[in-house]
Amino acid sequence: MLALRLTVSALLFCGTCGFSRYWFNLFNNCNPPEQLVGKFCAAVVDNDANDDGRVDFRDVHKQILYFNYDDDPCSLQQWEVVTRWTCRYGYSEDYARFMYSIWDPNKDGLVNADDFTGFNLSNVDFLSVQYIRFKDMYCSDPKNRENPVDRVQCAEVDALKPEDINCT
Repeated sequence: MLALRLTVSALLFCGTCGFSRYWFNLFNNCNPPEQLVGKFCAAVVDNDANDDGRVDFRDVHKQILYFNYDDDPCSLQQWEVVTRWTCRYGYSEDYARFMYSIWDPNKDGLVNADDFTGFNLSNVDFLSVQYIRFKDMYCSDPKNRENPVDRVQCAEVDALKPEDINCT
């Protein structure tokens, strides 16, 4: 009985200090790049599904399947984007929510492939968009530097120059 109480107490305690995220990350192959440029490059690799050097709406249709955690492959909910962006790329939950707000232009609460129909960028341009969006759109707002993860990543992007952003 004492062992059971200790086990339950340990699980409850550790669940509040990252233990549950550890197990989620382990079972869902979460291994985000440590450096910000690596996160940008991982997004390029993930989004150029057919490896043709361009990220277009056809690639995005395939990429959306990686976000499917609720068995609805046709639309994304905010929690799915947060899960994917924190697990795969190592961004903060705040940045993932920010990205979701960009992806949901009609603000209907669901993102689907039709929200990306006009999407067509070279991989170099897509990589540049990753950098500019994070630096100029997200980190330029001081409230987005309060989260410890964002504080570190925004400081890292501040130190980067555009010529530092490459995946070679």
